Amino acid sequence: FDGTHHSPSTLAPDVPVIIFNGFSKVNLLPGWRLGYIAFRDAGGQLEEIKSGVMRQLRVRLSANHPCQIAMLQALKGPKDYMAETNRKLRERAIFAYKRFNEIEGLSTTKPRGAFYIFPKIESNKWKSDRDFILDVLLNAHILFAPGSGFCRTYGIGHFRSVFLPSIDILSEAFDRLEDFLRSR
Repeated sequence: FDGTHHSPSTLAPDVPVIIFNGFSKVNLLPGWRLGYIAFRDAGGQLEEIKSGVMRQLRVRLSANHPCQIAMLQALKGPKDYMAETNRKLRERAIFAYKRFNEIEGLSTTKPRGAFYIFPKIESNKWKSDRDFILDVLLNAHILFAPGSGFCRTYGIGHFRSVFLPSIDILSEAFDRLEDFLRSR
C-alpha cells in the first residue's frame, strides 16, 4: 500500500518465471483456498516442470466447483472495494508502527505492503522470541508469532503481528501489551 509493486517477470524478461499466488488475501476471500500458478517461459526451459505440474493436477483434488465459479465473478467484478481496503490497511499500519515504537523495549520498521509488522524485542528479559510471545500470550492474552519461525538469521529476537483488526481492537491490544511490558 505504500510501495511500488514490481512483478518478478518484469525484472529480467529473458529469465523463466514461475508465479504462485492465491485469491484469499487479494480478493478478501479468506479460507477459500483458491490459487494459481503462472509460467512465463518464452524459451521453453520450463516444459518439463509444466508437464509435471499438469500430471499432478490430474491426480490431486481441486477447489470445489461453486468456489471456482464465484472466483471468476470476483475477478471480473468491480474492484472499488480495494481502495477502501488499502486506506484502512495504511491507517492500521501507521497506527501499529507508531504504537510499537512508543512501547519501551520494542522497535520496528514501517510496513510497506503486507498486513504484518515485525517488531524487534530490545529487552533481554526473555531467553528467546518464543519465550517472549508465550509470556505475552499467557499473561496479556495477545497472540503473536515468533520471528525465529520465519527466519533463523533475521527473525531471532523479533515477532510477527498482524494489524487487520479495527483500530479500537488494536488499541486495546497495544494498551495490554504496554501494561504487560511495564510490569516486567
